[in-house]
This record gives sequence, structure tokens and C-alpha cells, in this order.
Amino acid sequence: MLMMMPWLLVALVVLAQAAPNKAVETKHLTLTTSTSAGAVAPGKKASLWIDVEPKPTMHVYSPGQKGYIAITLTLEENAAVTAAKAKYPPGEKFFMEALNETQLVYAKPFRIAQDVTLKPGGSADPVVIKGSVRYQACDDKICYLPQTVPVAWTIRRATPQ
Repeated sequence: MLMMMPWLLVALVVLAQAAPNKAVETKHLTLTTSTSAGAVAPGKKASLWIDVEPKPTMHVYSPGQKGYIAITLTLEENAAVTAAKAKYPPGEKFFMEALNETQLVYAKPFRIAQDVTLKPGGSADPVVIKGSVRYQACDDKICYLPQTVPVAWTIRRATPQ
């Protein structure tokens, strides 16, 4: 049993280093970034995730809601990766009494996902992928000014075996 303990410790350390979650707090919501993989081989995909948790009484607009600023994830150009389109869950229908209209919103925690593929070549250094999340949050009384929040992920390159 004692012989297995060092291996367990090493495994836990590797898992802890694989994809640290990074949370950003705003007045309206919490954004937590994470990734599906700790190390990625060239030509392989990794998913970048942002878990979004609206604060109590807040909501943000879903893509597809016309006339409002929907939440969007935008990645900066990065020569080390090819990015697919971001994926958003379906919005929930929400009736806004003050405006007498139904809107598509996120009022509960949800996840935005974006796949990236590591391009061949480049250095052995980790790849830092930067981007931003833009949104307009509202509560049951008012809508707040749109916000743009910087986000980032670090993906380690898999070492050839």
C-alpha cells in the first residue's frame, strides 16, 4: 500500500496541473474558464469552456435574441490553433413584464464551448489562447451597460513519445 502512494501523489499533481480553472467575477456574473485537455498533440482538438453563472436576479441574452446584445465569446487570432465556432446552449424563454415581451435569456448557470485544433510545428512552449466575453446583463428592473471581459486558456503541447 505504501508503495502505491508516490504514484497516487504524482497522478494527483498531474491532474491538478492539467487544466486549472480560472474565475473572473463581475458585478453581474461569474465566468470560469477551463479546458478539456491538459496536453494536446498537434492535429488534435481541445475544448475551451466558459462556465457562466449569472448573479441572483440577473440574466444575459442568448444568441438569437434580436434587439439586445447577446453574450458572445470571441477568440483572438492565434497562429498555433484553428478555432471552430463557439457553441451556446439554447436560451430560455423569459417574459419581461415591464416590456410586455418574451426574450431568450440565460438566467441559470450555463456553459459556452469552443473547440480548437493545435496546428503542427511551433515551439514546445504552452499555447496561450486569449479572447473576450461580451454581454449585456439585466435584472427585473433595468439593463446595465454592455461589458467586455478578457479571458484566457493555456494548453500544454503533448510531448512526442
